[in-house]
Amino acid sequence: MGVSPRGIRCAQPTNAMLKESLELHRQGRHDEAEKGYRSVLAENPLDGEALRLLGMLRRERGDREEAVRLLDRAHQLAPEQPSLLLMLGAIHAETGDYAKARDAYSRVLTLDPNISGAHTSLGQLSMIAGDRKLAEQHFRTALRAKEDPHAVSGLGLLALDAGDVDTAMKHLTRAADLAPNDASIAFSLGRGFHQRGMQAFAEQAFLTALRLRPGMPQATNALGQMWINGGRAAEAEPLMQTLAQTRGFELPGRLGVADALRAQDKFEEAIAAYEHALELRPDHEAGLEAMLWTMNRLGRQDQAIERLDAIIAAHPQPSRWRAERAAIQASIGRYAEAAADWQALLDATPDSVQAMVQLARLRERLGEHDAALALANKAAAIAPDDIDAAFVRARAHLRDGDDATAESILAAFENKPISPDQARLSLNYLARIHDRTGRKAEAARFFTEAQRDMQGALPILDALPADYEIALAASQGEVWEHAPILLIGMPGSGVERIAALLADQAQLCVMRDRINTARDDGFDTRPFDHTHSELDAAGVAVLREEYLAGLRARGVGTERPIVDWIVRWDARFLPYARRVLNGTRIIVVDRDPRDALINWLAFGAMPYMPLADFEPCVDWLARARQHILFGVEHGGVPHLVVNAEQVLADPAGAGAELARFVGVDRLQPGEALAATEYALGGLPSGFPDGYWESYAEVLAAPFARVLDKPLGAS
Repeated sequence: MGVSPRGIRCAQPTNAMLKESLELHRQGRHDEAEKGYRSVLAENPLDGEALRLLGMLRRERGDREEAVRLLDRAHQLAPEQPSLLLMLGAIHAETGDYAKARDAYSRVLTLDPNISGAHTSLGQLSMIAGDRKLAEQHFRTALRAKEDPHAVSGLGLLALDAGDVDTAMKHLTRAADLAPNDASIAFSLGRGFHQRGMQAFAEQAFLTALRLRPGMPQATNALGQMWINGGRAAEAEPLMQTLAQTRGFELPGRLGVADALRAQDKFEEAIAAYEHALELRPDHEAGLEAMLWTMNRLGRQDQAIERLDAIIAAHPQPSRWRAERAAIQASIGRYAEAAADWQALLDATPDSVQAMVQLARLRERLGEHDAALALANKAAAIAPDDIDAAFVRARAHLRDGDDATAESILAAFENKPISPDQARLSLNYLARIHDRTGRKAEAARFFTEAQRDMQGALPILDALPADYEIALAASQGEVWEHAPILLIGMPGSGVERIAALLADQAQLCVMRDRINTARDDGFDTRPFDHTHSELDAAGVAVLREEYLAGLRARGVGTERPIVDWIVRWDARFLPYARRVLNGTRIIVVDRDPRDALINWLAFGAMPYMPLADFEPCVDWLARARQHILFGVEHGGVPHLVVNAEQVLADPAGAGAELARFVGVDRLQPGEALAATEYALGGLPSGFPDGYWESYAEVLAAPFARVLDKPLGAS
């Protein structure tokens, strides 16, 4: 801040030893220079020039405390010299003592009101204090004396913070022209380029700042964050490691290391790094958010909740962390616990519409529909334009069969600004109303619009190689004791409900994590090469360990049989199942593909597999079913084909064969299945078998295509 001590000119020392020490100082031979300065002061403690030069050296060596004492003594000997006060102000600013810095710069102006460096430094202090008007006044006063590059840069930063990037860049580029070797100005220019979106130029400016001042923490942090956000986290990690060792920047450095690890999918290490950062500041919100996200990403919701429990215990007043905990609890089906948190938040802020709506949604999940409607009505009275409260009310009327009122509630938001997701939900509810009132063509149109252009891509299902059946016939070797049971089914088949039913069986461990995440195994990231005619025991062991590692990362052992729901099934997974995970068995959930299509269209707006473009998705669904049936006909893997509707209607009877297949005496429906029985608000979660007939005329052409499409056809 202000003029660098090395830039302050002074008379050449007349004392020979002092002159020699100054030359050593300029050469960077600091130990010898300091010894010389102290020798001079030992002979004459009142030598103001020796005090000044030793003060400058101690500042350069990081001992700001002694530097202040030395420069203060020099100032007492020569109170008329503003340069000493400028140096004292700069050191106080570096240590964060802005009051003393401001006092020093103000005293400079009492000596000479036209010293531009003092005005510039006072402008920078005013920026730190948030007084933009006073900061601009000081910068412009400084520029009346001379074109001070730091004052020009200050005006640029004020404009940048105000969002006026064009004006900011005009000032910052001029400042860089005036002082091309000033690290702080290069850093400010980098900020300008970054805010303008010119990342390559920003990177060069930050690198220039680091070349001019190696280890400059602000530039290190900015460059590291830019690399993390730009997909270069591996390069950013050592930068952040360095920053974490810099005094005063330990917290952003540790958080940066954690962010870099997270961006590289090193989630275990990232969690440990976030914990390390939070040791410095346990209530750092961004760090906590990032750590909780990482825990959730690994499926460790219990660990995230445990951490939030500790935070809330330390800060018992209702806060955002209760809302965070409630969201995690709800995401794993603990609706009562989530409701308790939102109730506490509502008790603390009785007029909070957000708390009312969130609690209403949870009351719906818990089947407490009257309480949910009461909360939604109260929220709507306070905030009539709250679409989420309207959805709760519309669902209540749909549940009660009052389609007209539900339609009128939704119609009120037709020309109001709502989010894309809210618009999709509104379209879906309108489609249900049209379906129930016999307007099938309009229902199909609304269902289609509700999913159009949703984010997420369907897996590519290519034609299988001509030699595929031969490859599948290759020797399997011995059965692996940990071989999983795979669960597969096309969208709309009801496979998710069978997954829930099996999850209710305490004897089984059902993995449903592939909906939102991928594991580093042969069912997700690297299709097994079917051309391996020979795979030695070591290769098999490596691939099996990769499969088990994905389970362990989610806290899952092999004590119980594993049922692994392969959400994105591809027949090319069969060699991996047969020849690596020998002993694998498959549960196939199948139904009339026309029923699957109408259910996928109406109820399957799932992030992992959206029906985003109707016509191509019809063909994809047909191909997906063929990939599933290929395994039944040619896979050579023990399998069982079930119909979800039949099994769920009679788990003890129609589900008996499934029970035997997974090794349980009897399938006992529980909470997991109950959660799939009805959608939010008690609305149906699917159409029954045969419902396609009501759309036979409207969707005749798509139904014909989905019924008969050879595997691999375009």
